[in-house]
Amino acid sequence: MSDILQIIELFFLVLLGAQAAYSLVFALASILKHRRPKNPNPTELKSFTLLFPAYKEDAIILNSARQALALNYPAEKLRVIIGSDQMKDETVAKLRAANIDVVVMNFDHSTKSKNLLAQVEHAKADFWPDYFIVMDADNKMPADTLMEINKCLNDDFKVYQTHRTAKNDDTKMAVLDGITEEISNSIFRKGHRNLGFSCSLIGSGMVFESTFLKEALEGINKDSAVEDKLLEFYILGRKEKIAYLEDIYVYDEKVASGKNFSNQRKRWIAGQIHAFRSHIGPGIIKLLSGNVDFFDKTIQMGLIPKLLFAFILAIAAGLSFFLQGSEYWYYLLAAYAFALLISIPRWYYIVKNLALFIEIPKAIFFMLLAVLRIRKNQSIKQFEHTEKTFIEKED
Repeated sequence: MSDILQIIELFFLVLLGAQAAYSLVFALASILKHRRPKNPNPTELKSFTLLFPAYKEDAIILNSARQALALNYPAEKLRVIIGSDQMKDETVAKLRAANIDVVVMNFDHSTKSKNLLAQVEHAKADFWPDYFIVMDADNKMPADTLMEINKCLNDDFKVYQTHRTAKNDDTKMAVLDGITEEISNSIFRKGHRNLGFSCSLIGSGMVFESTFLKEALEGINKDSAVEDKLLEFYILGRKEKIAYLEDIYVYDEKVASGKNFSNQRKRWIAGQIHAFRSHIGPGIIKLLSGNVDFFDKTIQMGLIPKLLFAFILAIAAGLSFFLQGSEYWYYLLAAYAFALLISIPRWYYIVKNLALFIEIPKAIFFMLLAVLRIRKNQSIKQFEHTEKTFIEKED
C-alpha cells in the first residue's frame, strides 16, 4: 500500500477503533452487578401521574390506560393522563367513560414535548404529583412497578430510567429490535451507571421529579421531535445524573416489519446527527468546566448505529484481507462483536434465535435505506407515527 493509503487507513483505524473501544469498555462494565438507588423511607408512598402522549393511537391506548389504572398502588396517589392528539372522538369518550383523564389537543405541528407539557399543565390544575412517569402509548408495567419505583426514590436523583424491554416477539424483526435495545441497555445504561456516568434516557419508562419535568419541558425546543435527547442534554447541563432501575421493567412494542424499522431508524439517526452537530461545541466547553456527562452524551450522539458499525467493520476487515491492509481490522471486528455478544441478556440465547442471523442482512439493508432517506431537518421537526401492529386483547 502507498504511504497516502496507509495514512488514510490509520486515520479510520483510530476513528473506528475509538468507537469499538468505547463500546467494549461499557459492555464489560455492564457485566458487574448494578445496585439500584434506595429510598431512605420506603414506607412513605410518593404520588405518581403516568403521562401517555397518544398521537393517532386509537387502536391501543384504551387497553394501556386501563392497565395503568389497575396497577397495585393506592388510588389516591395515582393518576393516569392521556394526551389525545388527533384521536377519534369515540376513543376519547371511551377513555373518559373508564374514568381516565384525557387532555384533548390538536396541534398544527405535533411533537411529543408539546403533548407532555400540555398534560403537565393540566395536572397542575387538578392533582400535582411528586413524580411524573412518561410512557409510550403501547407501554405496559407489571402490577407492582410503582411500589418498586417508590423503593428507589431519593434526593440524589431527579430522573430515573426504568428497564424498557420488548413486549412482543411475534416476528424475527421484532426480536432483533428487542436485542438491539437490550445491547443499548447494557452499554448506555447499566455499563454507564456502573462506572459512575449518567444513564441514557430511552424515551419512555422515564420517572421525573414533577417540578423538574415541568422546568425541563419549558426549557427545551418544543418543535423538535427528538425530545428525549433534548431532555437529556437539559438534565446533564444542570449536572443532574440519571439513575438506572435495571430490575424494574416497562414493556414496549418492538417494530415488527422492515418498513417500520426503517422509518423509526430514519427518525432516530436524523435526531442523533442533529444533536451531535448542535451540541459538540457546547460539549467541549462543558468538558473543560468539568461536566463529563454532558460531553459523554455528545460523543454518544456521534456514534455510528450498532448494526451499521458492525457492517462497516466487517467490510473493512474484508477489504484488508484482499488488499493486504492492517491486521488490526480483524481485532477491531472481534472486539466489537465480543462487546455486542456480552451485552445481550441470557434469555435471548436460545436455539430458535439462531434464525436471526438471516435477519441481520435485512436489518442492515433497512438501516442503509433509513440513512439514504434522511432529509435535512425533516425528521427532527416532523412527528412520524410508528404504526403499532401488536395489539393485546383487552383485559
